[in-house]
Amino acid sequence: MNYTVIPKSIVNFQTGNSKPIDIYVWAIIKCCSNHKTNTSHVTQEKLSLLTGLDERAIRRSIKRLKDAGYLTVQTTIKEDADKGFIRRNTYYIKPASENYFFLNNSFFQKNYPAKIAGFLLMLKAICLNNTDTVQWNNSQIAKGIGLSRNTTTALLNECQQLGLIKPIDKGYELTTDCFINTSVRKTDAGIYKEICDFCKVKGVAVPQWDKRDMSVLLTKYNAVGLSSTEPISISYQLNKRCKNLPEKVSLPYFIKALDMQEQYREVIERDKQDKEDFKGFAF
Repeated sequence: MNYTVIPKSIVNFQTGNSKPIDIYVWAIIKCCSNHKTNTSHVTQEKLSLLTGLDERAIRRSIKRLKDAGYLTVQTTIKEDADKGFIRRNTYYIKPASENYFFLNNSFFQKNYPAKIAGFLLMLKAICLNNTDTVQWNNSQIAKGIGLSRNTTTALLNECQQLGLIKPIDKGYELTTDCFINTSVRKTDAGIYKEICDFCKVKGVAVPQWDKRDMSVLLTKYNAVGLSSTEPISISYQLNKRCKNLPEKVSLPYFIKALDMQEQYREVIERDKQDKEDFKGFAF
């Protein structure tokens, strides 16, 4: 596979001040794992090469991850005719079953400093679903990823200097192209992306994804890849109907702006009816 599945729970790792580095080492081990068995035989030498850390730092990171329960390590000793006895580790990482994002493996070839790379993964984990947008201030980000405010602010500043994130209204946007937002169906994602792109052009934060609200919009706008000059495209209608946007927008705001209140009411009524139909059933 040319991507790695990263669980958003990485922000809950408890490995101390080296948390961003440990997350990056962990992610590389996962990238180098067999996706069927979830085991990896990657060497410390290769981990050192990919992270830019020396092997001593790699060993310390592996120990922290193992001690905290995020990595299972089995060590074997083999005899080599030239090198004598060699220690080899086999790693096991429990697969993610929910709340994850997809990372293009080209990320590991960018040569980002290990601490910065791990921090970017932490930021992605707290982005709005299916976006590269964090709608939190520095203090909220620090709390959300489990780092001190000073450390978080310093890392955010360094990421900005490297061109990896950019500040937006009430948050940040990740600008690296290594995150794959494909956890919703293509049509849903396409229409949602057009709305997000429209918001970015207008200089406002993108609205949060909501399944029900998107289902309303899709009753009318369900074709992606249309030219913005096509009246049936959502981009055309947004440009026509939303000349100016308020400081904060939501999907219901666009439902109203696109004159789709009737469709919205129909979806609400259908949801209520579905709940009534299943009331009393145990699953």
